Amino acid sequence: MVHIIITADTGSGSKDQYLVADSMSQLLQKYPIKDIFLLGDNIYEVGVTSVTDKQFKSKFEDPYQNINKQFHLCLGNHDYGNSYFHNLNYTHQIEYTKHSDKWNIPSRYYNLVRHPCEFFFLDTNFDHMSESVIMKQFNDVSKMMKESKQKWKIVCGHHTWRCIGGHGNAEKRHETFMQDLWSEVDFDLYMCGHDHCKNIIQTNKNNKKLHHLVIGTGGKKYDETSIYPKNLKKDNSELLFHSPNLGVCVLNATQTKLQLTCYNEECKEEFSISL
Repeated sequence: MVHIIITADTGSGSKDQYLVADSMSQLLQKYPIKDIFLLGDNIYEVGVTSVTDKQFKSKFEDPYQNINKQFHLCLGNHDYGNSYFHNLNYTHQIEYTKHSDKWNIPSRYYNLVRHPCEFFFLDTNFDHMSESVIMKQFNDVSKMMKESKQKWKIVCGHHTWRCIGGHGNAEKRHETFMQDLWSEVDFDLYMCGHDHCKNIIQTNKNNKKLHHLVIGTGGKKYDETSIYPKNLKKDNSELLFHSPNLGVCVLNATQTKLQLTCYNEECKEEFSISL
């Protein structure tokens, strides 16, 4: 059995981030949490400029100073500079892994085994990649997934694939990447941030079922006023849960059950589902 806290879009350094951090601390008293996943936009607004950037302290170390767990992160659009910069901002976040006791981004994409799960962290910033770099990631990750011996295969990225929030469904290259990956290897769940809301969506295609968790609620209140139910027409998708509240999701996995439980920033349970 494994318990993991998941959230994303955390790195504001604001009151919102601290509220969610406090709720994490409360959940540590409730569950035997193994790890914490932060699924991108780790440092707002344009990432960091060096491995000694003070924002690592103000937007990660300080908010989570009372949480003595390992954090595993992926790269979001703001970690790249949010399209304002086309340099190597993201590399400093990878390098920071060597300088922190609990920050872990070993590479742009990687896998992590937590029995009975294996997690595959993607870099979904495809607009910053050449086609050859995208295909190398695809081939490497699909190989990892095919070789996995774990019951549950879970893909983690930053950008939404299916979502009713303001960012909506995946952009074209991300859509193709995910469809090809799903055709290549069966996996159970895609987890992401990007939209500052919570969605749990079930997708059905070719007699296969896949769930999506959108959990971009770790550091900024919901700032997209639009919702797009029409997005669910893709792949016969169904919205099971939506919330605009800050907060996290706790993943609890056994060999026979994968459970997702969402909490708001006051640590009140909002929704729970067993897959």
